[in-house]
Amino acid sequence: MKIIKEKIDFNLSKEKFQYFLTFISEKEKNKILKYRNYEDSLRSLYGKLILKNMLKLDEIQLKYNKWGKPELINNSRIHFNISHSGEWVAVGIATKPIGIDVQKVDKIDLSIAKSFFSKDENEYILSLCQSSRKDAFFKLWTLKEAFIKAKGKGLYMPLDSFTIKILNDKPILYSDENKRCQLSVKQVEKDYFMAICILEE
Repeated sequence: MKIIKEKIDFNLSKEKFQYFLTFISEKEKNKILKYRNYEDSLRSLYGKLILKNMLKLDEIQLKYNKWGKPELINNSRIHFNISHSGEWVAVGIATKPIGIDVQKVDKIDLSIAKSFFSKDENEYILSLCQSSRKDAFFKLWTLKEAFIKAKGKGLYMPLDSFTIKILNDKPILYSDENKRCQLSVKQVEKDYFMAICILEE
């Protein structure tokens, strides 16, 4: 497994942006240019370029499964995942299915945990002191996102269909499918969490 995270240079000139696009396939280039905001286009471009450099490819060419998860064309042995939020982009590659998620810790109505998280996860957040709840929410959110991204189903898989418990600071998955995986989460700077999930096939 290899993980690379980078901060985005939002002051990147349009000339450099256009130059970097030449390393991306026409299909992916069109996806990048469809974003309304330049910042979102930059985030997407950074992720693809980091992946290209990690794999030492001349050009990034991707296909997508029926749930929209990207996969490399003609290389099923390498699994990868990309995530971006705020100023950060993170890319992970592995020989097993991998999910990675980075999230900026921002203002949030913690009551949404009751709607989207499992009962145990919501109770865990509420059991903490008020000052710790927001960090706990985002830590769980990134872990859950990383798991469903590793599964390759995106948000087609309900967030409350499985539970992640934090036991002695270690995240453990509880799922009816008995899926085994390696989960980890850490803080990136003060206001970001990054989680990684590797599925045991």
